[in-house]
Amino acid sequence: MSTVSAAAVLRGSRAAWAFCVLAVTWFGAVLFADGFDSLANFRYLVQTASFLGIVAVGQTLVVVMSGIDLSVSGVVALSAVVCAKVASGTGGGITAVLVALALSALVGAVNAAGVVWLRVPPMVMTLASGTVLAGALLVYTDGSPSSARLPLLDSLANGRLLGVPWAFVLWLVVTAAAGWLLHASRTGRYAFALGSGESAARASGVPLAATAFTAYVGCALLAGVAGLVLLGFTGTSSLTMGNPYQLLSIASVVLGGTSILGGRGHLLGTVAGALLLTLLTALLTSWNLSEGVRQVVLGVLIIGLLLVYARERRT
Repeated sequence: MSTVSAAAVLRGSRAAWAFCVLAVTWFGAVLFADGFDSLANFRYLVQTASFLGIVAVGQTLVVVMSGIDLSVSGVVALSAVVCAKVASGTGGGITAVLVALALSALVGAVNAAGVVWLRVPPMVMTLASGTVLAGALLVYTDGSPSSARLPLLDSLANGRLLGVPWAFVLWLVVTAAAGWLLHASRTGRYAFALGSGESAARASGVPLAATAFTAYVGCALLAGVAGLVLLGFTGTSSLTMGNPYQLLSIASVVLGGTSILGGRGHLLGTVAGALLLTLLTALLTSWNLSEGVRQVVLGVLIIGLLLVYARERRT
């Protein structure tokens, strides 16, 4: 590929820009921080990025149709807590996983119902449902963490396939399935159409209810999957374990080139965004910065990257 054509690809693809920034950041980490050139560190980074990445893939489904889901943090905690509680009680591991995923999907259905039929703005609806979840989980657990060791989840979170973390393999499978749904199916075309303009999409016969339910249920279901993998990774569930993924999932989507206004984006960019945020967090941690300083620096870096290649206006 010539230099001119490569530049044209970069100009036309925000996902390509995201991967370029990721490559440059990784190169800088190798030069200016210890351990980033090791295979073990690389494996750990992609493993931990998978937790965020699975949530971000679901968030992408919602954002492309001009929505947003602020309840994902609550769903991550819900899935892990319920699975741990059921597994430690009379239910088996498979039953616990199925119950957790069913409840996660139910939250997504409630979000979609509020957005579509009650006409509540997505931000308000999902923030409210997330708040209800937080309160319900506090009552359910009495504020105490729950522990559970499920062999299936432990292998999925910590095992490897030919040296590749199973969590990363799961993320790739989820991305491939969601990529087909979003970029190769009729439902995906409907989602992009709604993101570009709801009134025009309605006039063209786009089924708003079916598309919204698919997107919001899919988003909540993937947040539930992430919660299960996190439970396998740590062996413990807590009410706050999903908190980091609420805004980071949105940042991953936008940093990957998907317009926060909807109607434009690609799941591959979301993959790059999740990897980039995980790498930045690990890099700041390796420099022994305090939690407060890391949050400030990470926030400034995100804003800077958004200003460079991910801010859009409707045209």
